[in-house]
Amino acid sequence: MKLNKLLGVAVSAGMLFSFIYGVTSVQYKVFPYKQIMALKNIVSPKPKYSNYFYHKKSFFEQNGARNYDVVFIGDSITDGAEWQDLFPSIRIANRGINGDRTDGILNRLDSIYSTSADRAFIMVGVNDFGRGVRVDEVFENYRTIVNKLSEQGMKVYIQSTIYTSERLGRRNIKITALNKKLELLAKQKDSVTYIDLNAGLAKDSLLNPMYSRDGLHLNGKGYAVWKGIIGQYVK
Repeated sequence: MKLNKLLGVAVSAGMLFSFIYGVTSVQYKVFPYKQIMALKNIVSPKPKYSNYFYHKKSFFEQNGARNYDVVFIGDSITDGAEWQDLFPSIRIANRGINGDRTDGILNRLDSIYSTSADRAFIMVGVNDFGRGVRVDEVFENYRTIVNKLSEQGMKVYIQSTIYTSERLGRRNIKITALNKKLELLAKQKDSVTYIDLNAGLAKDSLLNPMYSRDGLHLNGKGYAVWKGIIGQYVK
């Protein structure tokens, strides 16, 4: 009996210790946090992208095949514009998706090809950096996107990734590095043009606060500036 009681106490103490250590490892991300999260993802894997991404991707695949003149590609900053209102005489497809990243665009290129647009305007990258993705990795994805669009006969306009506000400014170092690489990429290909949006939207390598409420997404004035910068290429 005494031995059974001691064994019961030992088991209970071991279970309590394991529980407390497990909670602590998750909270403070110490060993075996990575192992726990890996096991969790195997048992109940998270979707790689948001539900919104999959909804929009499905919609574009089902309903997006048209004879457009221009396609805009990107994340929420592209998604948030009514491009047809900005350029009413041009047939425009908006293929921006809120929260999207360069790898997301690579996974939905077919719905961009199906627009049959002869000009593609792309601006993406800030969400990659928000997730800690390295500049070189983002650039390689970007280069693949540009090459594949060019292979479809599209004239590609790389629009500089727009700076964020000071509040989100840690991303801007990576944005600067990416934009330099993108500008060099455009110089190497006749079918690619680089457009510096930050020349009009940013000040001192920060998004001008008069063009945004949250330091990331553009307001009406911001989109008006964007329109003015790219207007000659869209038309």
